[in-house]
Amino acid sequence: MSQYDKFAKEYITIRINMFDKNMNAEFPVMLQLLGDIQSQKLLDLGCGFGDYAKVYSEKGAIVVAVDNSKKEIEHAQKLDMLNAKFMVYDISKEFPFEELSFDVITSSLVFDHLKDLKFIFKECNRVLKNNGIIVFSITNPVFYQERSVVGKINILGKKIIFGDYFKRRKIVRKWGGIATMEHYHKPLEDYFSAFLENGFELLNFREPQSKTKKVTWHCKNPTFLVFKLKKR
Repeated sequence: MSQYDKFAKEYITIRINMFDKNMNAEFPVMLQLLGDIQSQKLLDLGCGFGDYAKVYSEKGAIVVAVDNSKKEIEHAQKLDMLNAKFMVYDISKEFPFEELSFDVITSSLVFDHLKDLKFIFKECNRVLKNNGIIVFSITNPVFYQERSVVGKINILGKKIIFGDYFKRRKIVRKWGGIATMEHYHKPLEDYFSAFLENGFELLNFREPQSKTKKVTWHCKNPTFLVFKLKKR
């Protein structure tokens, strides 16, 4: 069972409430980097309950969206969406698609939950068409660690970050106070090595800044990182 199946209803509610914040930070940058996706065959990895896939569909993409949460896929299938197919699948395993199947791959805040980055980029390369594009986001590994809360402790007026950035490890933490989630902490060099060694070049790299009127910690620190890659 997916971790998200255990609290899918609560997660969907929280995500809907958080969506404005994400829409003002990570997702607009993803859309900007994607550009025109009209009639493009797009694979959305870790699609959750289909909120981003719905936007891709509305922009004219032919969407195939996968997630390992059966309950979230059931929710996504109830959305009024053209040219979109949803599948329950674990993307840590070989993708159930033929080679050169997609023009674009997207993934929002998912790759940092995967242990084996080289495998995921190898599979992305296999199913992408030549010169195909990946746009994906992750949480910033500097700030997403155990006890890595900026501003909780001030020493001589300076904000202190706790955590060992360079130590690769599995982190189990509470999400929304209702469930535990697994996250694999890796330094940024692991992401760069994984995609460069598996046939991709970096086209763009962004650190989204929230434009929401409500000032939060997320407005002042790079919580999300967004990459645009091209298959060589």
